[in-house]
Amino acid sequence: MSEQLAEGRHLDLKQKPNWGVLLEEALEAPGQLSDTYNRFYPYSFLNQIALRMQGATEPVATYKKWLEMQRQVQRGEKALAILRPIVVNKEDEFGFQERKVRGFKWVRCLFQYSQTEGEELPPYRPAEWSRERALANLAIKEVAFTELNGNIQGYANENDELAINPAARWPLKTTMHELGHLVLKHPKWSEEEYQQHRGIAEFQAEATAYLTMNEIGARDQMNPAESRAYIQNWLKTTTKPDEGQMRSVFTATDKILKAGRDE
Repeated sequence: MSEQLAEGRHLDLKQKPNWGVLLEEALEAPGQLSDTYNRFYPYSFLNQIALRMQGATEPVATYKKWLEMQRQVQRGEKALAILRPIVVNKEDEFGFQERKVRGFKWVRCLFQYSQTEGEELPPYRPAEWSRERALANLAIKEVAFTELNGNIQGYANENDELAINPAARWPLKTTMHELGHLVLKHPKWSEEEYQQHRGIAEFQAEATAYLTMNEIGARDQMNPAESRAYIQNWLKTTTKPDEGQMRSVFTATDKILKAGRDE
């Protein structure tokens, strides 16, 4: 891998010498996942249907969980209901206690993001790069985030649209990640291509975000160790990226940076 990366720097990065070093850092330096992708409880498919039927269209969490995230449920808001198991302790034939599910009951215990309020920090604006300009120049439209699972930070689709979770831990880095997917045309892959090459797609999108965030001086607007862990974990599921796939990361990075700069 190191020889391949060294060759990539020589071939592709004559004017951008740091990008190869950063990509090697992303691939090789130790990474560590934090709670960005598991802050919210992943509710069952059945409960997601129930929540949709009640009008939920945003990340949901309990009152206590929103408080942990420095958000307060607004006065007068009605909780959404989900099915919760009725669990009882029962003694088995050997005298040991075991937990068994006796049934389910409806419990009103969840609130969606728009039912809460908290101190809204102004969006981070890099000095020489504009998110709005980049979206316009790349002909990409931002749409409302409609996933119930708050652990999903954002997504992109085949219509050149992206959506960012309003409770995303690192919204600018997530934007760069989704821009990477769109510039590299990942959402336009067939289902077969997606399933076969998803690991490479996630590597390319996150590597693009890693490079762009460093280039615009926004490293403090992401968790570099977590980003590295994300890349390395996805690459465990697929073959290692070849030179062309790595070169595409540099091309996407350059395109996104140019689109957001006033040049």
